[in-house]
Amino acid sequence: MIKLFLFLGLTVFLTACVSVQEAPNIVELTQGHTRIAIMPISATLERKIWMNQDKYNELCRIKSEETQQRLYRQLSFYARSGALHAELMTPDEVNSILFGAGYPITPKTNNDLCSLLNVDALVFGNIQVMEPVSEATAIMLNTANPNFTVITNIVNLNLSIYDAKRAEQIWNGQTSLHGQYGSIKENMQRKAIRRMVRNVPHTLKKRRYKNAYQKLNGI
Repeated sequence: MIKLFLFLGLTVFLTACVSVQEAPNIVELTQGHTRIAIMPISATLERKIWMNQDKYNELCRIKSEETQQRLYRQLSFYARSGALHAELMTPDEVNSILFGAGYPITPKTNNDLCSLLNVDALVFGNIQVMEPVSEATAIMLNTANPNFTVITNIVNLNLSIYDAKRAEQIWNGQTSLHGQYGSIKENMQRKAIRRMVRNVPHTLKKRRYKNAYQKLNGI
């Protein structure tokens, strides 16, 4: 698992329900990236009582690769529109190279991973999909007290960008969605990913990134 790194001189933003920490010159740094790899996203799911360890591990692996693919598709949209100029490695290519190198069984530093994948930056993170209360329990609670709000689904997504040249993490974003009775986990996960990607500096979606880009390029 890739460890999070604290970086000095960070700036903190709370925007569109996403908490962001970033290096002050984040746009200058990210515009220097020419090739980016999205790592498999660490996944934690609600473990049902009937699941054995092998079944739980398999479901987490599937969710990890699924989230990686969704992030790739969202970032690819901005690449096709011309906002994101760096090349995105496909998840299949990333995972094939990692598997061939024995990762994660064979530990590697972030710089080792950048060299192995021949990239300027790594995107990595974790997703949690939890079910604090079952829908059946939620129905009973709402029947007993119609004014009681029951949360049945929670999705937490944390994403970070590691810069190879500076050898440190330069950006981190966190978002959380809470769903009530009738909410759909898959829809919540897609929404969390769309929300997060809009805040990734490479996309230039946020006004502060657009302004910094224009200033950087004398526009």
